[in-house]
Amino acid sequence: MDSFYVQMKDVLDEYSKEVARATNNSMDVVGKEAVRKLKSTSPKKTGDYAKGWGLKRSRGPNRINIITVHNRTDYQLTHLLENGHMIVNGKGTYGRAPAIKHIAPVEQWANGELPEEIKRELE
Repeated sequence: MDSFYVQMKDVLDEYSKEVARATNNSMDVVGKEAVRKLKSTSPKKTGDYAKGWGLKRSRGPNRINIITVHNRTDYQLTHLLENGHMIVNGKGTYGRAPAIKHIAPVEQWANGELPEEIKRELE
């Protein structure tokens, strides 16, 4: 009876490693595609903001990496551009800059694509 439990534990450990590998690979694929999409859909007044998108990897629990898509160069602008902001000059405020939704659509796409990519990777 003990050997059955040992074998079952070994099978489950191996499957857990396979799921972790597939999840890490899928997160890399989806993260890189999200960066590509953000670079192409970001506002391009000078182009520096759009070029700043990148991927940051860190170790998470259970052998699963944590992938963060962020703007390395102009991170301060992400909230202002995504949500709009007040325009201020020396005399006070005189209107609002419109929101340019470019992060939310990519985030929604990535949230829907990641489970599908993990399924494809496990098959």
